[in-house]
Amino acid sequence: MELNNVRMELDEKLEVKIREINSKLTAVNLPMMLAEPGTMPEGSRVRMKPPQFDGKTSWTNYIRQFEAAAKANGWLPEEKATALTLALRGDATDILQTLSPNEQEDYEALVKHLELRYGQTHLEHVYHSQLKNRCQKSNETLQEFEADIARLVRLAYPATPTTVMERLAVQAFLDGLRDNETRQALTLARPSQLVDALARALEFEAAKQSCRSQPRIRRVEEEKEEEPSIIEAIRRVLKENLPEKKEIRCWRCGKLGHIRSHCRKSQEVPTSSQSEN
Repeated sequence: MELNNVRMELDEKLEVKIREINSKLTAVNLPMMLAEPGTMPEGSRVRMKPPQFDGKTSWTNYIRQFEAAAKANGWLPEEKATALTLALRGDATDILQTLSPNEQEDYEALVKHLELRYGQTHLEHVYHSQLKNRCQKSNETLQEFEADIARLVRLAYPATPTTVMERLAVQAFLDGLRDNETRQALTLARPSQLVDALARALEFEAAKQSCRSQPRIRRVEEEKEEEPSIIEAIRRVLKENLPEKKEIRCWRCGKLGHIRSHCRKSQEVPTSSQSEN
């Protein structure tokens, strides 16, 4: 009788253990299958495969994708913990060495440890400081400056409503502009969104460059018009100040246009009668 009771007790424990193993195997194996017609077991709640996490991609974006997959699949917290553990790759698997078996099976504890290592929440004060001191660099375009402002605002105020975040981004963009005239023009325009502030800044810069080039063009045209009169004045001054050219006269023959050493008369060979005389 006692032997039968022992057998029944062992069978009950074995059955419970088998159910636990089957539950874990379901959480382990089924997420690796994609939801395609005919590929999923009948009655299964799993519909899609969560992405993998290697610690190099954005943790904030990853956990959102994982939560979406877990919701679609209808996973329980224990199943979510198992699926998240199996989704870790590369350096991210090192987090498992710091967790106890109970923490590894606790989904909230697992997410908390991953958030501390790869999340951005604890770095918000760092991004606040970077955003406050961010100014446009001398070799930085308006587009590059605007993109970095948008990035810092998202990191510094991740839980802020969109409208408030836009106002913060516009103000940071105005405060960090290198050109005072552009800043004044945008302050008067009062843009409500960062993209509008960038568009107004580009338009103002283009208009300012166009206005600066107009006087230069007019100055060049005026210089071209004045060039002939300047040349004539130079010629007149040179003519008035240069000495008059004197005619050259030969001392031998008395003719103009050559000197004595070039005189042809001196080169003539005397005749015999002339030599006798």
